[in-house]
Amino acid sequence: MPRRIFKNLVIAAAGPLPGQLTVDSLRQWTTIRKGVFIEGFDEHVTHLLCTREQFNQKLPRIKEALARGKQQHIVHCDWFEISAVNDKKQPERDYSMRNILAKQNAAKRELARIEKGKREGERAVNTNLFHIYIDREFFSYQIDINRDDDEKGELGQRYTLYLWESNAKPHLYWFTAKFMKKKGDSQPSFHRPSPCSGPWRREMDLFMDFFRIKTGIEWQDRVLGQKTMPKSFFQYSPPIGGKPVGRRLRFCYDYCLEINAQQRGLPWPPIEESVEANDEEAAEAKDEEIAEDIDEDAVTELQSQAMDVCAHDAIPVDEVYFESNSQSPSEFSVKDDDEESRVSGDKIETEEYVMSQEVEEMEEGEEVPKQPQSGVYLM
Repeated sequence: MPRRIFKNLVIAAAGPLPGQLTVDSLRQWTTIRKGVFIEGFDEHVTHLLCTREQFNQKLPRIKEALARGKQQHIVHCDWFEISAVNDKKQPERDYSMRNILAKQNAAKRELARIEKGKREGERAVNTNLFHIYIDREFFSYQIDINRDDDEKGELGQRYTLYLWESNAKPHLYWFTAKFMKKKGDSQPSFHRPSPCSGPWRREMDLFMDFFRIKTGIEWQDRVLGQKTMPKSFFQYSPPIGGKPVGRRLRFCYDYCLEINAQQRGLPWPPIEESVEANDEEAAEAKDEEIAEDIDEDAVTELQSQAMDVCAHDAIPVDEVYFESNSQSPSEFSVKDDDEESRVSGDKIETEEYVMSQEVEEMEEGEEVPKQPQSGVYLM
């Protein structure tokens, strides 16, 4: 008896299938394995069988299944035949026509990328062999400088400067620039001063020289001198928001921003940052005041509790006398038997009481008898 490998499955065919996979045989083999085969096609179908040719032709049932998404498996007819022969349901992913379509699309994209790189190589650099250079601080050497030419009415002029690094090692470098006369220009022009790639120092110098000519400022002054040149020059805006700004600045980044603000007559630190700093200081001062109030209240409460405890635990001692020397120094008697346990439990207050009595007698000029040498211990 075959295993129930097609249980809860509804199987259909996209068209005529090769070999022994006729409609009758498909229905019979599916039924004895507790599945359902239908000649039509609807949303209840879980597996649609087809061949590679039928899938490439995009038959109506295949188009409908593709439109419904991944809820319906589109599998090669070999999936059904191998599962039935081995009496074990095979994984759909190994026979999925969607995966085949995805691989085909990926191959097409890769081919298009290669062709695009070749076309770019004719005008600038072959992107199949080079990539954008990124320095050790993760700054990408692909920058934009912009200008609005009001005289010619060309708004949004832009140069994009590139420093390319070869995929192969040892690395070679290449500087190029792309110019767009206006925003959305479909036919940009390219500038490539070197006939071939070369060492980093040479191409980096070309990169910095081009930047200086177009912006009027040195590359190392790109942060210090931003937005300080006339509008006839191209303007460069360094990355913000914590993004890397590149190496080789004239001074440290924060100091460059401060000098730039002074040159442009702007407040430093910026107003927004000053307001935020003042808000933070005010919040900290308020927190300190609250903490001080809480501390004072806590101290007052603890003092009141201590006074209550002292008033509750104070023990009046009416008369204390010592036994004879034959008794142990730690033994003593109290005339009031009811107070014996209270006196023995609070030796400190009793001792203070005795000392206070001695002080009062000394103030009155009376002679105070000396304590016995053996000492007195309160238990």
